[in-house]
Amino acid sequence: MFKVKLTLDRKDYEIYIKSIEPELTETFGRSRIYETQDDTNIYINIEAPDISSLKASISSIARVLNVAKKILEEKLW
Repeated sequence: MFKVKLTLDRKDYEIYIKSIEPELTETFGRSRIYETQDDTNIYINIEAPDISSLKASISSIARVLNVAKKILEEKLW
């Protein structure tokens, strides 16, 4: 099992994480993605059985975060 934990500053990314929360509760192929938080950070945890699944999940989350960021910055949301 391979694991990655993405650490995001809570004050900078909280609005983006809220907009993609449904994506964080789904399974991407063979990977499991879930979110944890503390007072200062938001953690996106990804667990996958192999490197290919891990890479695909990281790419998916990065793409979804990028789209959310662009939409929110343009005030379209």
